[in-house]
Amino acid sequence: MPSTADGRRRRRTGHRARSSGFAEGGRQWNEVLSSAAVILAGVLVVIGFGFVATRGLKGNDEPAPPIDPPAPALGDLRLPPPTGSSSSPGLIPLGSASPSPSPSITRATTVPPPSRDQLRLAKDSVPTVVDLPAEGESDWVHWGLDGTFSLERDKKGDFRILEGAPTAPRFRHSLSPQKFTWSGGDPVASSAGTTTGIRTCGKGNGFTLTAPAGTTPRVLKLYVGVFAARGKLTARLSTGESTGTTVLEQRGDTLRTAVLTVAYQAPKSGQVRLTWTTDAAYGKGCAGVALEAATLS
Repeated sequence: MPSTADGRRRRRTGHRARSSGFAEGGRQWNEVLSSAAVILAGVLVVIGFGFVATRGLKGNDEPAPPIDPPAPALGDLRLPPPTGSSSSPGLIPLGSASPSPSPSITRATTVPPPSRDQLRLAKDSVPTVVDLPAEGESDWVHWGLDGTFSLERDKKGDFRILEGAPTAPRFRHSLSPQKFTWSGGDPVASSAGTTTGIRTCGKGNGFTLTAPAGTTPRVLKLYVGVFAARGKLTARLSTGESTGTTVLEQRGDTLRTAVLTVAYQAPKSGQVRLTWTTDAAYGKGCAGVALEAATLS
């Protein structure tokens, strides 16, 4: 049997072992509780700081608006009873809003300057007596007083009316039913009245004339005739786009006369150019156009 001393030693060893285990376990619990306490303290500090900050922010802001209730489902939506029902006074009609007037829109447009390119033609009968200086304040011309190439003109007209070079034979005539008078002429100073002029024969033959054109309106009158032919006057501006034509026709062999008026204005300095030609010839004789006088004002 073991001795009493051995037994006491074993009891002391077991007691020390149990005391050591309890001490170890106590130390572990203390560490766990310490960690938990630290964590809990941190959480409480964070929560407290957040609460204080939230109260501070809410103190400066307006209270939050109430949250609207959710819209009812279609199945739960109840419409008001129709107008006139005893359970409802009916819908209150709303006045229709007056439409606002549409604002006027101003479009930027470029207005072109008024055109100064104008040309108009007219045809009239010739007066019984034509006073050339009275008709042509700027210049006047008469053809055929003394011969085929005879030319009488305004001495102070500065040669504003000019005839182009002849392109066909011409002949003098004295068959005009009207008389032309003048004073202050050159080379013939005056005439009490003459029925003379010049003429050509055949289709395509005729006369060409020019006169100054510019921004000042002008009127050029041409005293003409036709023998068994159709004469055609064409006028155009050298510095513009305007053109014009007119015709004078005579089927018989007698001279038919007319005054052809050209009113014109050009955008800048240039010329008005006239051609008076036989557009059609009738018969076998000397059918064609005739030219007696011209005036410029």
